[in-house]
Amino acid sequence: MRFNFNNPISIICAILLVLLVIYSLVEYFLRGAAFKKGEHGKQFVTDTLKRFASPRKMTVLENVSVNDGENTVTFDHVLIGYFGVLFVQAIQGGGSFWGDGKEDVWAFTDGDDKVLFKNPIGELNEKIRVFRRALSHNKIYRVPVESAVVIVTMGKEPKLYLSNLAESECQVMTQEMFKAHLNEE
Repeated sequence: MRFNFNNPISIICAILLVLLVIYSLVEYFLRGAAFKKGEHGKQFVTDTLKRFASPRKMTVLENVSVNDGENTVTFDHVLIGYFGVLFVQAIQGGGSFWGDGKEDVWAFTDGDDKVLFKNPIGELNEKIRVFRRALSHNKIYRVPVESAVVIVTMGKEPKLYLSNLAESECQVMTQEMFKAHLNEE
């Protein structure tokens, strides 16, 4: 394709093409930066919960701190509905996740990079224990609680090498599994 820069329409088309390329690059780099900071995963869960909750008149809360008198914990996402309370924690990465429901540490690998992190199931279960103690201090009992760890990626499905999860009340799922889970409710 050849542009005739003496023609005003060609100049406008060239300018629009350059602006489109610049916009695409900026969007790509900003999204990549947000993904590396973990913001993409949190935003995905927030958006998914809000889309689910809004027509059902449920409540979505973010960054909720709970204190039981001794410990303070913060939940990333809380969905409150007729079924009780759903606590959701998002983790993200484009590689492989390795973990055992009974172990304290999990691993994330992406090529040659390896990152160790605290077992998100254990972490969420401990937060729920604090939540239950806070409720019992206020003489509130038998609140149904569910929990989920959602693994978010920006592309293909993550590879999950996870074991001993059946005994856990917390479910570990991909972003697509999470959407399907909500719609089962």
